[in-house]
Amino acid sequence: MIAFNCKPLSANPGVEPLVFEWDERSGTVAGPGAALVKALAADGGVPLHPAPAWHAFGAEPLKSRADLAAIVGHLHQLPDELAGDYPAVVEEAGVVQTLDADGRVVSTVEAVF
Repeated sequence: MIAFNCKPLSANPGVEPLVFEWDERSGTVAGPGAALVKALAADGGVPLHPAPAWHAFGAEPLKSRADLAAIVGHLHQLPDELAGDYPAVVEEAGVVQTLDADGRVVSTVEAVF
């Protein structure tokens, strides 16, 4: 098991340090922060930085270094052991359309999300 003690990314007093132990092979977590890690893993994904990026988990998020890095990195500083596993965000060109009250397109703008 690897022990983690991750500081919050912000000074928000509602976000406490995330302290837990993780066994990558078995996908088990233990310790004071284990319940939060398990709850986030059960959500199917978490926001990534920079917003509004999103990371969808694989079939077994607690056995995946990338999924665990995304879980921790959402609100906490990544430990060195997971920093290289944080999912990369790829910006893609998209189209934003503005519609009038009748649903007709009044403008189209290419945007990067």
